[in-house]
Amino acid sequence: EETYLKLIDNGVTPQEARSVLPNSTKTEITITANYREWRNFFKLRTAKVAHPQMQEITRPLLKELKTRLPIIFDDIEVDD
Repeated sequence: EETYLKLIDNGVTPQEARSVLPNSTKTEITITANYREWRNFFKLRTAKVAHPQMQEITRPLLKELKTRLPIIFDDIEVDD
């Protein structure tokens, strides 16, 4: 972490400085997409073969979106 922070202080971008952190270090992302892209994202990332940590994030998000926008997301089934 110290090395990462020193790199940031020296003007290195966060994306470049991340290379000194362990692979499992928490990161925050922002995603912008249209409904078609979101539907594809959920179909891929909630599937049984998707990474378990990705499922941990996407399944509750899909559930929430199904309550807010059912006409768009209700037909996407999640395998348990």
